[in-house]
Amino acid sequence: MEQAAKKIVAWQINRGTLSESDRAVYQYAYELLINQTINILLAGLIAFWFKAPLAVVMFLVCYIPLRSFCGGYHANTNFGCTVVSAFILCAVCRVFNVAGVFLLKWYPVVFIFAGYMVVRYAPVQDQNKPLDSAEKVRYRVISRIIWSIEAVIGILMYWRQMQLGLVVALSHLIMAFMLGLGVFKNYKLK
Repeated sequence: MEQAAKKIVAWQINRGTLSESDRAVYQYAYELLINQTINILLAGLIAFWFKAPLAVVMFLVCYIPLRSFCGGYHANTNFGCTVVSAFILCAVCRVFNVAGVFLLKWYPVVFIFAGYMVVRYAPVQDQNKPLDSAEKVRYRVISRIIWSIEAVIGILMYWRQMQLGLVVALSHLIMAFMLGLGVFKNYKLK
């Protein structure tokens, strides 16, 4: 991804579309764009493979905003992040397709556990994603708001006996796990 981004930026600089002084910014932006494109395509393939497009969409809609503000463990490389993300999506689809009926009775407990983790630890910064004091305060408030909204939606889905609510609970469970891993990683680094 880094090499592809370098080539794209070099080509645009040679054409005169970008200035040399903007090289680093655009290279980083292209790396993010390429990485996100790969992750979206991979999510689409996983949704197709497991025949669970609604589950994948629901998971991403719930997980991405919450994880963005809660923080937690981050892989050291884009490739590592992509592999972990693909594994998580496969696990969510598998649980949704196979074990969903059994877990439907238990998933409200996940919202309580995830809520505790959000209130207690969020945001958890990573050495790859440090936060300043103002960001910590803002992210703490936003993460609690997002968790609350999603938990209410998940509980409403539970009361309506909608299996898709399990995906909301799984997104919170995985987010809580990532928060815990991030806390542990930061503790080991200190």
